[in-house]
Amino acid sequence: MAALPSVAAIVNGANLDPKNIPQVETLFEQFTNLSPTERDNERGSFVEKVFPLFFGENAVVDGSSAYEAQRQVAWYGRQSRSCTYVNIPWPYICHRRSTACWLRPRVVVLPGSAQQVGTTVSLCRFFGIKFSIRGGGHSPSIGWSSNDGGVVISLAAFDQVNLSEDKLTADIGVGLRWLDVYKALDQYDLAVAGGRFPTVGVSGLLLGGGLSFRHGVDGIGAMGVSNYEVVLANAEIVNANAKENSDLFWALKGAGGNFGIVTKIEMKTVPAKVWSEAKLYAPSVTSELLQALMKHHEAIESDEKSSLLLTCNNPGTALVSLYCDAVNKLPVVFEPFEHIPATSQSLPRGVYSTYELLGVIETLAVPGHVCHDFRTMSSQPSLEVYETAERVRMEQGNLLSDVEGLRISNVIQPMSSISIKQSRKVGRNPLGLEEVGQQWLLAMADWNNPADGDRVRQAMRHVVDATEATAKANGTYLPSQYCNYASLDQDPLASYGAENLERLRAIASKYDPDGVFQTLQSGGWLLSRVGPTE
Repeated sequence: MAALPSVAAIVNGANLDPKNIPQVETLFEQFTNLSPTERDNERGSFVEKVFPLFFGENAVVDGSSAYEAQRQVAWYGRQSRSCTYVNIPWPYICHRRSTACWLRPRVVVLPGSAQQVGTTVSLCRFFGIKFSIRGGGHSPSIGWSSNDGGVVISLAAFDQVNLSEDKLTADIGVGLRWLDVYKALDQYDLAVAGGRFPTVGVSGLLLGGGLSFRHGVDGIGAMGVSNYEVVLANAEIVNANAKENSDLFWALKGAGGNFGIVTKIEMKTVPAKVWSEAKLYAPSVTSELLQALMKHHEAIESDEKSSLLLTCNNPGTALVSLYCDAVNKLPVVFEPFEHIPATSQSLPRGVYSTYELLGVIETLAVPGHVCHDFRTMSSQPSLEVYETAERVRMEQGNLLSDVEGLRISNVIQPMSSISIKQSRKVGRNPLGLEEVGQQWLLAMADWNNPADGDRVRQAMRHVVDATEATAKANGTYLPSQYCNYASLDQDPLASYGAENLERLRAIASKYDPDGVFQTLQSGGWLLSRVGPTE
């Protein structure tokens, strides 16, 4: 049995208010004297008493006035401002939330430093209580950024962006969302290779590998990370980079929260200005768009600066095009789409900062849905694969026409072989991607009534299963599954391959020998839950 942190070690490492020490020691002693059955029944009530003694008002317990606001953070985004650079002239407020993720933890704790994160982990270990780690809280997976009856470790206080003196790197707090990061850097005409949606959290995106608008130039988003500050299970604070704890540095670029809690990320800065446009199309031209997409796949094999996001849903299809350079004309890679008539242009063709661009993408979000589900697959470029995905998406949407608020979307992310090469440089991440041109499909559903969840998720399985079957039949199938697009019943870490999984398990055992993050952590893609590899 693993040795628990001692009471003295927890108290001495916490900078605890001296007047609280006697009460803390008494509560620890009372809990220790309980039988195993009594501990199981009482650990939640002890946590509700102990955490406020360590963290004061930053430990929010069930029943307190601040509790509901903290409980309802999971998958929630709100932007409110006038949008003057797109053809939506009125102020807008966009909400995107999943009330299905609003669970009922006993305590939400908001540590203010890496040291306090270490204390939080030590307390969870001592009381044997499950915990969830919340960065931006964007995952739609129930039980990941919250839980019932345990502790939520909210990283919201880690909200600083500090630019280095030479402006080549920025230290980014893991409690931020990407719009906040880009806003802080925009005044310097700088950005980082981060998320493409305003309310996506910093840590979740990058620990899953991360897709940015710069994936052709720099590879996956985690390739832009130069250092992670990590709190280990024993409360030790370490750095992970190319020279220090380099094995952990490699593992964190796609294998999530298996090793510790990341509290700060240093990223390389990039120019903020990019060329971009966004258009909306009627469903009648979707077939033409998919054919043009195949030509685009060919073009990006010789031009790494482009990025494209094609979202097919009802009532139409959205196309966001981006080029990582402040050019003054349409880049050649986007010419295949030029002849296809659009119903509207949400973002006029031109040069924008990354911060401005994310503001536009926020306007395209669908507000107000209660439930969400993601599902993913990948393949080499194939028109047949795309046509299957669209056909089955429409069929399933028609079959579930009675589901209130249902919106099923296919989001297609083209990835050139250049992008994969950038992501695989010197074996710098554990994803195990094949060095070929490919696409990552996100099948996404939004709906209003949690009671419809089983039917909707089954429909999403039909979409992805049929698409995978087509890819396998025509020889374009790829086994990789992008973590941040995967559904709860998928197994993305298994797609990393047996060799990478063996290495990841060894690294997890090295930095967390007692398996704290495998046994007490409530959610996430955990190595302890990985099934057989393909």
